This record gives sequence, structure tokens and C-alpha cells, in this order.
Amino acid sequence: MFRQAENRVKIEGILAETDLKYGSYMKNGESVESIGGMIKVLVDQSINGEEVSLEIPVHMFSNKYTKSGGINPSYESIEKVMKEFVSIAAAGSKAQASKVRITSGNIRVNEFVGQNGQIVSQPRIHASFVAHAVGDFHPEATFSLEFMVGSIDRVVDADGVEVDPPRAEVKVFVPQYTPESADVMNVDTLKLQAISPQVLDAVESYWSAGECFKAGGRLNFSSKTEEVLEEVGFGEPQRKVRTINVSEFVITGGSQVPLDSDFAFDVEEVKAGVIAKRERVLAAKNTKAAQKKTPAPAAQSTKNKMDLGF
Repeated sequence: MFRQAENRVKIEGILAETDLKYGSYMKNGESVESIGGMIKVLVDQSINGEEVSLEIPVHMFSNKYTKSGGINPSYESIEKVMKEFVSIAAAGSKAQASKVRITSGNIRVNEFVGQNGQIVSQPRIHASFVAHAVGDFHPEATFSLEFMVGSIDRVVDADGVEVDPPRAEVKVFVPQYTPESADVMNVDTLKLQAISPQVLDAVESYWSAGECFKAGGRLNFSSKTEEVLEEVGFGEPQRKVRTINVSEFVITGGSQVPLDSDFAFDVEEVKAGVIAKRERVLAAKNTKAAQKKTPAPAAQSTKNKMDLGF
């Protein structure tokens, strides 16, 4: 039986920006009032021994009314953030901005068809409730997740050479229901990062494709600049500075033993959920070209690969 995976995000930091507004949309011929948008939360935390300053984008949305006709509590929470909370951008300083706490956020993967016909995946943090961080204040941006392992691959550079220090990218499948309906099965495909030597060794030693585990870690939503040399038709190459946005989920710990049969996800259900989501994305764009341009990966039979049939 399809089971929704644990998928929890906790963020504690300083409100950096707010971009929330009222809205409406049509459903079954009627206008539905809503509120939504995005906030950014400034979080200073340590990732793999390095102190980093992050701005975590958090997407928010709620209908105004519940099915019973009452005001939706999540609508009231988002409206309160919009009207009463103070951001760094508005206050001009961190000292006067609101300290916020999110304890029930989650990770969702937004997918759409790009201009080249390929499906683009963007992981996002979603939350319906934000509170003032009262009492002890401990900035953090962390996640706790259940999943089925799809593959474990060492990260290589553009030339195919393994990066130094070594790290691994773990593709995982996260079963959950769609935001639109609790009756529609959905499976998000997400990539986790094993960076520290201890985590890398454990992941490669204990985890296998097709098995289900639980892991926790830290969000790394940051940006960095790097200087590159751009070749020209003749003469000296031009130096350019480019900004690289990073959206990573860094594993800090997890289970060694797979989830037992009562809690493990079924391979066929996961496969059906991944395919169903992809079909919804393609149907939304109404393009057959996208299906033709999305190549099917070769079947894998090694320990660290799992073939889902596409």
C-alpha cells in the first residue's frame, strides 16, 4: 500500500526578504481566493566543517477557506508573515528583523519541460506555517527524509575526473502525495550529497539501490562566484566572473540497516509514481517532442543502480 515518506524540514534564522501577495484562481468554474509567494530566511550554519551564510528560499501557498468554509489556518499564518513580520530588506539591518522558526516544512521537486524539450527538476522548500523564534535561538536549516535509493555515483568534473576531495551523489525516490490531492500518488526524484569521509564511506558500504533508508542532513542553498577564462576567436581569452547558485542536500547521518518490510516502499509503486509524475508534467506542456527528446537510461545491474524503466 502506498505510504507517504517522512519529509521534514526545519529552518531557524532571520527573515531576509518577503514576497507574498493575495491571489485567486478558477476551480470548477468558481474563483478561489488564495495567498502565496516566497520568503527568504538567512541562516548561518556549519556544513562539513565550514561556516556558511545561506539564504533559504521558502515557497508558501494557501487557499483562504477550507472545505468546510472556515478560514484556513495556513492562510492566516502566511498573512501574518506578510503583514506583521519584518525582513532585513525592510528594516535595513539584521538586528531589527524578525527571527523566524519553521518546523514543518518539506522538500518538493518542481518539474517542467525546458525550451530544449528536456524535463528540468528544481528542488524547493515549502512551508505553510512560520512562527516567531522565541526563546533559545539556534540557526539551522536541516532535513529528515525517508526514501528509496536509486543510484550512488562518485562526482566527477567536466572531464570525467573524480573530484578531490571525493564525494558521492545519491539519487533517491521520495514517495508522497501531490500538493493538489491526497488521493494522487506522487514520487519526487531528489539528489543528496555525501561529502564528509565518514558519510561517504557509510553510504557506499551500507546503502544499495532498491533499498529504503532514512537520513538527515543540512540544506546548502547558497551562491558563489568564480572567475573563468572564455576563449575568443583570436587573441587572449577574456576573464569573466560568473555566479553559481547551489541547492544541495548534504547528508550528515542516516540508517545503516534498510527499513523493514512494514515501512519499506514497494519498487513497483515507486516506479509507477515516478512515471505518473512525469506524465503529468508532459501532459501539462502538451508536447510530444519532450517525450521524444527524453532519453531512457540504460538498464543497470550493479549494486548502486536501479532501473525504473525510463
